[in-house]
Amino acid sequence: MPTPQQIQARLEAIELAIASGTTRVSYNGKSVEYASLAELRSIRDALKRELGLPVRTRRTVAGYSSGL
Repeated sequence: MPTPQQIQARLEAIELAIASGTTRVSYNGKSVEYASLAELRSIRDALKRELGLPVRTRRTVAGYSSGL
């Protein structure tokens, strides 16, 4: 089981990769290639939950008009 410090290091590396738009992450001497940014975001959210950090959720609200 990884320590909270190891999880935090992985989270920081993943957030840096998301911000730069890459799917390759390096942390603790390891390098991992993820399939997509969506996969990275999913893992980021899971790591945040594991650390007890808030996970921001997106809400989409559709607006409709009858055109009148």
